[in-house]
Amino acid sequence: MTIINNEDWLNVLENTDYIPIENENNTYQSYRFVDLEIESVTTENYVEKLMPSLVEQIEMFIPPSGSFRSPDLRRYLELIRGYETSTTDLMLGLSLADQIRLTFSDMRTSTICDRYPEINLAEKRRYRCVAEYLIRQGELTKLRDENGKLIKKIGNMQKAVVLYKPLEKLLETLKKSGLGHLVKSVPRASGVKKEET
Repeated sequence: MTIINNEDWLNVLENTDYIPIENENNTYQSYRFVDLEIESVTTENYVEKLMPSLVEQIEMFIPPSGSFRSPDLRRYLELIRGYETSTTDLMLGLSLADQIRLTFSDMRTSTICDRYPEINLAEKRRYRCVAEYLIRQGELTKLRDENGKLIKKIGNMQKAVVLYKPLEKLLETLKKSGLGHLVKSVPRASGVKKEET
């Protein structure tokens, strides 16, 4: 004889003591913005409120050399935080900047197209914008020849694309962010023997 359970699946939720975790946010917060209240930052107190790397990044925009007023500074900080904390990574909640850092953590020169062949054109533009941010941070550079001209290669869409070369600061940032355990293996220089243990 077959027993049919007519209990509605919604009733199961009412009859259990399972309590979902409220508001579990799956985004990674960059170490530069942890505990930072951007609303409290002004052009007068930014040195005391910000991490040294942020101070270095924005001081050129502060008078007398720049023209930022406090609202401009806060908008700029929000933009930077967006680069470092917005995410498309549903598993780890990593920012797009950290995804690119991790992708280039093998320290190999490559293009965005080569590293992310499946993303659409709009996403590639977004990734390139974040790569430009990482260039300004001193973590990536565009490959150039001895005359200073950009070296390009033909990408997936048969267009010339820029080659990005990762710099040592990229690895330092990942370590400071607590992401050092996710760094890809860095290639050894030819002729260097692996230490025996």
